[in-house]
Amino acid sequence: MIDYIQHVLKIEEIKKEHDKLMMAKITKYENEIVKLKKRAEELENSLSIALEINDKYQRENKEVKDDNKKLAKQIEDTRTDQGGWRWLRNK
Repeated sequence: MIDYIQHVLKIEEIKKEHDKLMMAKITKYENEIVKLKKRAEELENSLSIALEINDKYQRENKEVKDDNKKLAKQIEDTRTDQGGWRWLRNK
């Protein structure tokens, strides 16, 4: 009977040790999850900022292209009005 009680007590010790190890592992992974969620939020914020900047540059780039087209048209109109480029007329 004493052997049986000692055996049960040993099993209970093992269970307690197992529970401690499992709680330590759970705590470790919960902490890791918190860190990863924080990092994901930081990355989402960075992405949002980058997308805003990209949108701004895309709009500015379109404006520059439109301005270039207008300037090219003005140059072409001036050239046509003058009968050709000056350097061509001088030859």
